[in-house]
Amino acid sequence: MNKLVKVLAASALVATALVGCGKKDGATGGETTAAKYAKVGLGVVSSINDEGQVNSTMAAIGLDKDGKVQYIDIDVAQSTPGDAKGELTKTKKERKEEYGMKETSAKAGKIKDGGEWYEQAQAFEEFCKNKTLDQIAKVEVEDYHGGKAPKTGTDLASKCTITIDDFLAAVDKAGKNAQAVDAAKIGIGEVMQNDAEKKQLDTTIALVATDDAGKIVYSKIDVAQIFKGVTDTKSERKEKYGMKETSAKNGKIKDGGEWYEQAQAFEDSIKNKTLDEVAKIEVEDYHGGKAPKTGTDLASKCTITIDAFLEAIAEAGSALK
Repeated sequence: MNKLVKVLAASALVATALVGCGKKDGATGGETTAAKYAKVGLGVVSSINDEGQVNSTMAAIGLDKDGKVQYIDIDVAQSTPGDAKGELTKTKKERKEEYGMKETSAKAGKIKDGGEWYEQAQAFEEFCKNKTLDQIAKVEVEDYHGGKAPKTGTDLASKCTITIDDFLAAVDKAGKNAQAVDAAKIGIGEVMQNDAEKKQLDTTIALVATDDAGKIVYSKIDVAQIFKGVTDTKSERKEKYGMKETSAKNGKIKDGGEWYEQAQAFEDSIKNKTLDEVAKIEVEDYHGGKAPKTGTDLASKCTITIDAFLEAIAEAGSALK
C-alpha cells in the first residue's frame, strides 16, 4: 500500500490547479483563480432488511463558491454478511459489469441498450453537476419498486432508471455535513469488511480534500458498522458507541476517548500532510489490526486500529480529481 501512496503523493505534488481567492501570484503579481472547491461533505445512509442485506449509500460532494456541485461520487456498499453473498467486499460501482444489471435494464426498454448500475449512478452524478443542492432535491421522481426513480420522460430517466431516494438522502446529508475548504482535488475511498459470525458489515469511508501542493486540507473518516437495529455510522453514534469507559481503563488516553473523538484526532493529525506522509504513520499490532505506535503524539489521542483508515485514504488518493 505504501508504494501506491508514494506514487499518488508524487502526482499530487505536480498538480497545476491554483488555490486561493485573490492571492497574489508570486511570478506575475497577478491574481490567482479561486479554489475549485469551497465546501466538501460526506453523507451516509444505511439500511438492513429482514434477510440481513446491508445497503450503505455514500455520497461525497464538492461545492464551488456559488454552492453548485462540481464534484460528486455516489456508491453503495451492499452485502449480506453470513450467507453465500456475504464475501462481497466490492462496492456496487467497483463491481462494474459483475453487478449484472445491464441485460435486465435493456429488457425494460427505458435505456437504449440498457445500463449497468455504475453507468446509471454516473448518469445521476452528471445530472447533479453545476446544480445547487436545492435543485438536486427537486428532481422529478416516481414510485418504483418501493422507492423513487427518475420520472419517466425526463432526460435523467433516459439514462438512469434505478431508485435514487437513498442517493438524494445521502446527498442531502452530505450538504448538511459540508465544511468550508480551499481545495483543488477531492477523492473518496471505501473498504468493506464482512463479519459472517456477527452478521455485520463494516464499511470504512475516507473522504480526502487536498490543495494544489498535494497536502490534505480536509478529511472525514467514518465507519458504517451496520447490523440489526443500528444504521447510524460510528461518528453519528457519538457517545452511544460506548468506547470511552473502556478507553479510559487502558490508560493510554487521559480520561479516555470515544470512537468519534479518536477518529477526529486522526483527522487532525493528517491535516497539512501529503498522502506519502500519511502512509508513513508509525503503527503497531493491536487486536488483529494496526494502531498508532505507543509513545507517538497520535497514540496519546487515538488508540483504535487505523489500518482500514489508511487503506481507504490510499484509495481516496488514487481517485483524486
